[in-house]
Amino acid sequence: MRKFKFRIWDNEDKCFYMNSNPYPENMTGDRERFITTEFTGLQDKRGKDIYEGDIIGINREESSLKLPVKFGRYSFDKLIGECGEISEATELYGFYVENEYLYIQMLNRNVEVLGNIFQDKNFLKQ
Repeated sequence: MRKFKFRIWDNEDKCFYMNSNPYPENMTGDRERFITTEFTGLQDKRGKDIYEGDIIGINREESSLKLPVKFGRYSFDKLIGECGEISEATELYGFYVENEYLYIQMLNRNVEVLGNIFQDKNFLKQ
């Protein structure tokens, strides 16, 4: 069973707070100020925890895929047969990256956290 941990981004102070509670009492009020992200239960190849909002990459090469980790409803098609016919789509709810070939469960210890969407807003445009 994965451990529930949360990382809370403070838009005003531009820093993260770590917490086991997604809604700590001292961070209530302004909903625009604090953004809570959850630990995925996975780690990158250096042993760093992967959180929602992290930008992950297969390697540090220029051509590497750089994808943000998201949380919500997603679906993927199952390929069957020798010709790769598509069967019905499977809908899931949880952590995912938007790429038709990668599923976040496959990424455990095969990727590297390169940054996050809060501190590295221009990273994905590179």
